[in-house]
Amino acid sequence: MVVTATASSRLEGTLTRLRERGAGEAHGIGMDLSAPAEVDAAAAEALAVLGRVDVLVNNASLLGERLPLADYPLELWRQVMEVNLTGTFALTRALLAGLADEGAIINVTSGAAGRAGWGAYSVSKLALEGVTGMLRDELADRRIRCVAVNPGPVRTQMRAAAYPREDPATVPRPSTVVEVFLAIAAGADPGLRVDAAQWVAS
Repeated sequence: MVVTATASSRLEGTLTRLRERGAGEAHGIGMDLSAPAEVDAAAAEALAVLGRVDVLVNNASLLGERLPLADYPLELWRQVMEVNLTGTFALTRALLAGLADEGAIINVTSGAAGRAGWGAYSVSKLALEGVTGMLRDELADRRIRCVAVNPGPVRTQMRAAAYPREDPATVPRPSTVVEVFLAIAAGADPGLRVDAAQWVAS
């Protein structure tokens, strides 16, 4: 298993927890999705460590500001798009040759995809769902399952920033939505897009 983080200093705690839970030889790579050279280097390192990639989960994201598009700062727009869309696509493309046939690409989307008032974040998630659908069609001959997963409301720093008046204690922890990710990794194909809450309820 390979995990990445923008700051290498944040990796050690994650790796320790993974190893404690039986993840085996978890390997960490520091990577900034907005830096093309770092993306290419991280992809090469991941393939060197793993040999091949069975499951790719694209989870990194920037929220930016919740603003109407007419008021959105162009520089912030570029930053959000660079991480949420361009960087995510660049990493995926760099790993495609090493992705196993019958593997999976899981792109984390949002219920805010295409929602007015959410600015670049909303547009980036809508576009990411489009990329997911295109890859699903284009990689069908390799039987690679490309799925956009909406985790729904979960207790994260991004959620707190988006809803500053919300009591975090009322929001489920991220661990409550992992079932759908594990199922897809194990071979399930829920279709192009799935809401984690509906999967758990089904």
